[in-house]
Amino acid sequence: MALINRIEDLIKSEVNAFLDKAEDPQKLAAQLLIDLNDALSECRSTAAAIICEQKALERRQANQRKQIDMWQQKAEHALSKDREDLAKAALKEKQQLVEASQALELQKSTLDETLTKLKADADTLSNKIQTLKAKQQQLLRAHRTVNAQLKSRSTLHSQDVEGVLSRFEQLEHKVERIEAQVDSYDLGQSSTIQQFEQFERDEKIDAELASLKQQMQQKSAQVSA
Repeated sequence: MALINRIEDLIKSEVNAFLDKAEDPQKLAAQLLIDLNDALSECRSTAAAIICEQKALERRQANQRKQIDMWQQKAEHALSKDREDLAKAALKEKQQLVEASQALELQKSTLDETLTKLKADADTLSNKIQTLKAKQQQLLRAHRTVNAQLKSRSTLHSQDVEGVLSRFEQLEHKVERIEAQVDSYDLGQSSTIQQFEQFERDEKIDAELASLKQQMQQKSAQVSA
């Protein structure tokens, strides 16, 4: 059958090998997926037709078995009535039916083998389709990743980014210069504040020293008196 031969060609095809060698793996994967699905659909359709034909053959065989039994009974009845001629004619009809039934049995056996082959091919095609879909998703993810990397790298190396970074560096340097100026003001103010604090401390010490002298003079006057 042309269908079985075509299916066998598709089944024998190695998905990974095809995609690895292809110039455009995504396009080939899409086309191969269409072919596999078409083959699977045709395989199932043919299998359904064979099942219908099997059932028709089984009905014909059942009818033939009834006719064979009928002619057997007629031959026995004719022979019981000493009508050997009729018995012989009945057996002849029976023999033709037996031969026809045997031919149908051979035809049914061929259909059984074909159906078994189609069912096995359908299972294999289904597995191939699932494998190809997984491979297709893998290729899609890889394609998206490469595109994202290419876009990010081209963006990072673009002149616009370089210009923005350069302006940021200039602004950084400007801010650093302003901070340095502020720090210099703080240093000067800090020195003045320290001088005032030292001055205030000296005043307190002088006042305490004067108070101490006065107390000692008072004690000395009391002793002299």
